[in-house]
Amino acid sequence: MEELIKGTTAYKIFCREAEAGRLAHAYMVAFEDDVYLRDALMIFALRYFGAERESKLGGQILRGTYPDCKVYPEPGKKFNAEAAVALIEDCAMRPSAGDKKLYIISSFEECTAIVQNKLLKVIEEPPQGVAFILGATTLSPVLPTILSRVRLLEIPLFSAEQIFAALERVQPGAALNRRAAESCGGVLSTAEALCRGQFSEIHSAALEILCVKNEGEAGLISQKYGGSKYKRQLLAELQRLCLAAARAGACGKADGENSTILASKGVPALLRGAEVFSSAMRNLKFNAYFTALLFGAMLTLIQENNKWQKLSV
Repeated sequence: MEELIKGTTAYKIFCREAEAGRLAHAYMVAFEDDVYLRDALMIFALRYFGAERESKLGGQILRGTYPDCKVYPEPGKKFNAEAAVALIEDCAMRPSAGDKKLYIISSFEECTAIVQNKLLKVIEEPPQGVAFILGATTLSPVLPTILSRVRLLEIPLFSAEQIFAALERVQPGAALNRRAAESCGGVLSTAEALCRGQFSEIHSAALEILCVKNEGEAGLISQKYGGSKYKRQLLAELQRLCLAAARAGACGKADGENSTILASKGVPALLRGAEVFSSAMRNLKFNAYFTALLFGAMLTLIQENNKWQKLSV
């Protein structure tokens, strides 16, 4: 993860501003990987203090024992109004070990509007030497008043090649590395979960979805998988399968599962399907009702397939 984060434009901007002595008093790091969000924020924290991971200071920061770097919320808890009040009171105290203090709040999108409003003033005008790094997997629940007072750094989804390289660094040559990288939707923790055995379940669901032939079946299947814990992974696998089957069909080399998919959907429809499921992935964070999102994507694919079947008659 560290190599991926350090290669991002967001991190490089942060480093340039640190080197120039122009760090803002508050940053918002937008990063969709909820598993690694806190780890990503700690990489920024190390750079803020100019500490290396292997150094004494770096070790203290990462272990949470450095008194001038405080990380919220506590494991297993949410950052609530009580914690916000405690943070504000702590801000008024001088740094203990150096000349600056850093407050890190992970999963900021889970903070209620009340909590965000409590923090507004201290984020806008923190005491001398105090800075904030906030992290969120999505910005939609973050109040505009908060966003207007922070320096926004957005970390985009990683490419399949970047994810594959990261997986290879940990487990070189592992059987599922390539497929996991292509089916994770640009999220490293998702790829790692796929490598640990989730792939079979997601793959089977994607095949079932692509073989749906009519609106009635689409309704039933969308209900079946609407509550899936692996929404992004499923959409990414659907996109991958559409492209793989379309490629095999265009080359006349379809066999196995590609042949099964092509028996249900033609090449033009599958190409359109890849676009549809890619769009659904982008819209996922704005649409809490996954059943409807999945049904809409399936319906578009079915309608596209029906259109091309009529044209070919």
